[in-house]
Amino acid sequence: MMINAGFLSLCILALIHLFANRPYILGWIWHSKFLSFASGISLAYVFVDLLPALEKGEPVLKRTLDPILPYLELHTYLVALLGILFYYGIQSRLSAKTHQWLPISGYLLFNFFVGASLSDSTNPEIQPLTLFTIAIGLHYFIRDHLAKISKNKFILCSLIGTLFVGYFIGYLTKIPDAVTAIGIAFVAGGILLNTFQYELPKQEKHGYFWFVCGALLYATVLLI
Repeated sequence: MMINAGFLSLCILALIHLFANRPYILGWIWHSKFLSFASGISLAYVFVDLLPALEKGEPVLKRTLDPILPYLELHTYLVALLGILFYYGIQSRLSAKTHQWLPISGYLLFNFFVGASLSDSTNPEIQPLTLFTIAIGLHYFIRDHLAKISKNKFILCSLIGTLFVGYFIGYLTKIPDAVTAIGIAFVAGGILLNTFQYELPKQEKHGYFWFVCGALLYATVLLI
């Protein structure tokens, strides 16, 4: 059955894309506090969930890449490093008036793999599904809100569209494990860059307190 828990999670993430740039939903008082709290959760997700996921993909990439790069270990971390260098290079060379498709391409790729992962709600990489949805949803919210994604309707529709394209392709076909591992590792570099570049709280009052609360709370839930 196509409509399952994974598909419901997909719809929630699509709605977050739609409403992320509407701060009045939160109210002005809680706006900055919520962003800091959400940033803490995103950071905890990166270190407690995402980086261990890279390690899980290491055996798959080792089997695939050893014939090509037989003397290199930790292939997934090397791919993640390439992702950081790639996204940082794009962001540092493109001005605000430049075409947005290069920097947004990594975001589209990430959405594709998220959608493909959700096509199988029993996938161990997205378990527990509720916590996965919360972490990715808050990452979307912060990134979309700060980048004001909704101002460009075509990019917004493309981001939502790639979520559903990834879901249906993952549902109808079997994406090779090596391709998934490379994609996740490469995009993980972009997530790490975005986390430290955009999601760490600035110098707003009480921002650090809510940031720490979010990080510790989510890390505790993941560990439990």
